[in-house]
Amino acid sequence: MSSKRLDTISDYSRHGFTLRVDCRVCRRLAIIDPRTITLLCQQRQWSKQIAAVEGRLRCSKCGSRDVRVGPGFKS
Repeated sequence: MSSKRLDTISDYSRHGFTLRVDCRVCRRLAIIDPRTITLLCQQRQWSKQIAAVEGRLRCSKCGSRDVRVGPGFKS
């Protein structure tokens, strides 16, 4: 089994992963299609690096920006 680098949103799409977004405050979990985030990044001219995206996402339940982004299941 090979390891895959998942540094950008495009890497998630290319390898068939969803984005798993965990709120560290309220523990809410969201599974997001990487194409949705890619479009948002393009519209707002944001970086597609995971570290940059992680800093911009906000929990829809509690409003915290303290979230962690990682790979979800393969589609």
